[in-house]
Amino acid sequence: MTSNHHPINSGGESDLKLFVLSITRYYKVFVISLVVAIGLAYLVNWFMTPKYKISSSLLITEETRNTGGNVNEFLNSNLFGVNQNLQNELWLLKSAPIIDQTIKNLNLTVSYNKKEGLQQRNMYGNVPFRVVLLSGHIQPVGVRFEIVFLENNNFRIEAKGKNVSFVDFKTGEVEFVKKKWNFKHNDKFGNLIEFSDLAFVVLQVPDKKVDFKRDYHYNFLLTDAISLTEDIKKHLEFKVVDKLATVIEITYKSPSVKRGKAIVDEIMHVYSQQNLEQKNHIAGITINYIEKQLDEISDSLSITEENLQRFRSSNHLLSVTAQANSITTQYMDLQNQLAELMTRKRYYDYVADYLIHNEDFSSMIVPASMGIPDQLLNNLMSELITAQADRSNLIQNDQELNPLVKKLTVKIENVKATIFKNITAVRKTIDISVDEMNKRIRHLETTISRLPVTQLQLGGIERKYKLNDAIYNYLLEKRAEAKITLASNIPDNIIIEPARMAGRRPISPNQQLNYMIAIMLGLVIPFSYLTLKNSLNNKLDSQDAIESLTNAPVFGKIMHNKQKARNGLYELPGNLVTESFRALRTKLEYQFMNMPHKVIMITSSIEGEGKSFNALNLAMSYAQLGHRTLLINYDLRKSTQYFSHEENTFKGLYSWYAEEVGHEDIIRSSPYENLDYIQTGHLVPDPAKLMSLKNTELLLKQLKAMYNCIILDTSPFAQVNDAYLLMDYADIKIVIARYNYTIKKVFAFIMKELKQKNISNVGIVMNDNNVYSDQYGYGYGYNKQNGKGTLVDKYIRGVNMVKSGDKV
Repeated sequence: MTSNHHPINSGGESDLKLFVLSITRYYKVFVISLVVAIGLAYLVNWFMTPKYKISSSLLITEETRNTGGNVNEFLNSNLFGVNQNLQNELWLLKSAPIIDQTIKNLNLTVSYNKKEGLQQRNMYGNVPFRVVLLSGHIQPVGVRFEIVFLENNNFRIEAKGKNVSFVDFKTGEVEFVKKKWNFKHNDKFGNLIEFSDLAFVVLQVPDKKVDFKRDYHYNFLLTDAISLTEDIKKHLEFKVVDKLATVIEITYKSPSVKRGKAIVDEIMHVYSQQNLEQKNHIAGITINYIEKQLDEISDSLSITEENLQRFRSSNHLLSVTAQANSITTQYMDLQNQLAELMTRKRYYDYVADYLIHNEDFSSMIVPASMGIPDQLLNNLMSELITAQADRSNLIQNDQELNPLVKKLTVKIENVKATIFKNITAVRKTIDISVDEMNKRIRHLETTISRLPVTQLQLGGIERKYKLNDAIYNYLLEKRAEAKITLASNIPDNIIIEPARMAGRRPISPNQQLNYMIAIMLGLVIPFSYLTLKNSLNNKLDSQDAIESLTNAPVFGKIMHNKQKARNGLYELPGNLVTESFRALRTKLEYQFMNMPHKVIMITSSIEGEGKSFNALNLAMSYAQLGHRTLLINYDLRKSTQYFSHEENTFKGLYSWYAEEVGHEDIIRSSPYENLDYIQTGHLVPDPAKLMSLKNTELLLKQLKAMYNCIILDTSPFAQVNDAYLLMDYADIKIVIARYNYTIKKVFAFIMKELKQKNISNVGIVMNDNNVYSDQYGYGYGYNKQNGKGTLVDKYIRGVNMVKSGDKV
């Protein structure tokens, strides 16, 4: 007797083998998935517009801050370079004003394309026509204008679209949107095409000849500057090549190599031009301030010069005495020093007044540009100008909400307050110095007063003249220095590499990468689907699932019955289903060879798992061996027909239990040799009352004396308890589990209950198995040829006859 704790099958398939089996089982799904994925990758590679990578590099020169007082050196130093910061320059490079100017310079609001198959190829700079938009007029954006060339310089334009926006190109605002818009017009090159919702001129490029017979695939697209700016910024990348260097690598992705090169080169040009204009602006305002001061001093100098000439002429004075010269020299030195102090005071008054009445500090003149050696004030003003420039850049790039703007605003106010304090302190110092200088001058004037009156008057006139002349010459020198700086200004950047295409092929689509991704997805998607399906599946789908729920042996696996034949052994000879029943019979004979007369009970956990089909075909399998076999339908709650529809009219188990009919009267012969059967007869609402009687033991004892094998077709375990009443009379208990039908929880509950009741010789048969590879080779080749007469068929039949004790 076989214990319930000794499985027949050898278990332990490796995870790798299970993985391989899961793939081979659903190989068609994987093949279809791979074909679809590779096909999609092919379509992407074929129809996707290729993009090229344009590369360039730019050197940002960062000059050190000048700490000296030399004006010429200062004007060429960081005052006019605004002490470049690399991160600030990166923001400037990709700022909207620079890209907007690039778009205007290159006229990118009109893009030209040529249709090649299903792709639109950008034809920047390579079309025989160009479109000039009428300034200040609304234009449709995002819609393609197809242009067809006709004879005699004529052309036809067609366009249509849905939800078309009409934009004022001057303001960038959307004026209105039309849900459906169509346009068709014939005209000549050079004529103004003007309607209420568009206005432009189509011009013929002089050096390109229009072939009206061939050039009919061109089209152009209008895009507003705001959208175009965002699109360019999205495809622009800036990268610092090294932490210790100030070189910026600029890359741009474009469907047109020529257009991409033009955009990158123009961005660098506009950036350099704006940098140079900023430096020239600072030098220019310095020159303007000096010239205003020169105009004021020039008038005073002219008056004092005329007074001096008139006084000398009227008094016939040709020279002064040595004493007068000495005193006058000292006096003039003091006057020069006083003039310098007054100039500085006037400058500080200018700074204070400028800070009070102006918000833009980019036009302020720093002390060094006026030759005033005030390094602290110079640093503060440079810091103020830089902070305001950074704040203006952020606001100009629509980043008013950036926390850095608030920090810069606070910083500007703090620097202004510090400058006011510095100016106040310096002006007090100057006032003290001026008072001291005036005292010394009055002392000299007392000495000079002892000179003759004429000499004294002459000295006064000369002193005023020389003072004005000294100031005038000083300003002339500063103006000359500023003009030299203006003429020698150069941008603070150097183009190391002009724009060029990186590599020889487009960067997208990456055909090899797309195919690799397609292959991976083609394998991963079906495998993930099958894995998820298996994890969510609550049905038995393999022998491993059975072995994970019970240690009862698996007696066999019945293959899927494609032909839906009920009597498979006779209707489908040589079929895989037939061979699987023969294999099951062979295993039972080998496992229970010490039972010459055996009773096999066949049941299931729920209805529909194929217990009656298995009972009938197993009985027919034993009958084929020559064993006298009896099939009993012990499911007294449901009628089952094995061979004909008239079976329910026969006397059956109910007649034997309730009407005391003899067992010979309820046995019926089947159409097949060595196979008899007993039907239920009348159905009973509570068959447990009948089956619990001792008559069941008597009946089976009498029948075992007549038959070698008795098959009991019983009711399902999980629905009624009738089958439990036959457990003690059955030598072998077979539980049918149907592939992808039997519920795991119900099956596990039944098997656990059988184990708890210590019911022995229980095994499982897996019905309706679709996994042919799990059959370990049984029935090999039977799908392609008739199994009868083959070597495999003869071998299996011979083994079965040996197991049954017959002669071969």
